[in-house]
Amino acid sequence: MNDTTKFTVFLDLEQTVITDWYDGYLANTTQVREFLATQKVTQFTVFSFAVWDQKDQEEFDSRHRRVLEKALDCRVAACPSVNDFMRVDTELTGVHFDSLTDFISIRGKVGAFTNWVRHHGLSHALLVDDVVPNVDILDRDSGDVIRFVNVESL
Repeated sequence: MNDTTKFTVFLDLEQTVITDWYDGYLANTTQVREFLATQKVTQFTVFSFAVWDQKDQEEFDSRHRRVLEKALDCRVAACPSVNDFMRVDTELTGVHFDSLTDFISIRGKVGAFTNWVRHHGLSHALLVDDVVPNVDILDRDSGDVIRFVNVESL
């Protein structure tokens, strides 16, 4: 994999680093930890459709944050929610969604993440997830890169 040391790194949760939201057993942590270490990543942001709202953010902090930080030897910088993703998407595109479910089904992970990164002005961002293809989106004018890495390819 190309050098990604200048990328801001995001990790999905379910089927990427935990089995599911409710059981919360660790998954793929050896591969993800090695990837993060190789890329000299000291922190990551969660980008997961499992975290719907503030209640889920609080649950993440109490149930998952410390376990993941220890297992991945990396700090969790933030854990935004699907509500946050949808709000940012609407600010960026002007599109209003009827519900979080509509947002998820219409944007999907690639669209939601792409708009999140663009809204925040990140020039190099990378998402490790179990449902994304291994693909880069390159802005030829700015040189900005949004990289998607399927966890199975690590």
